[in-house]
Amino acid sequence: MIGTITAFLITYWFYKSAEATGKNPLFSAGMGFLSYLIPCIVWTLAITPGLRDAVEHNPGTLSGLFVNYAYILVGIGCAIGFKFLYFKHAKP
Repeated sequence: MIGTITAFLITYWFYKSAEATGKNPLFSAGMGFLSYLIPCIVWTLAITPGLRDAVEHNPGTLSGLFVNYAYILVGIGCAIGFKFLYFKHAKP
């Protein structure tokens, strides 16, 4: 649920930034959504299974919370980085 809300917020953020800079808002919103979603999926499929295995051997730590929500932080970081690259040459 938190990941879905974050995806919608990032999409809205890209949409509003595109309106302010004169770029195509729908295309930019789609790019924002994908810049969040693709890293989340890759993280979930490639990294999370190994982390979950490590947490099973050491239960009761905060690392379990990290494993469950790390993909959101990775997605946010990638979306922020992509936003600054995507709107770098846009004229305000």
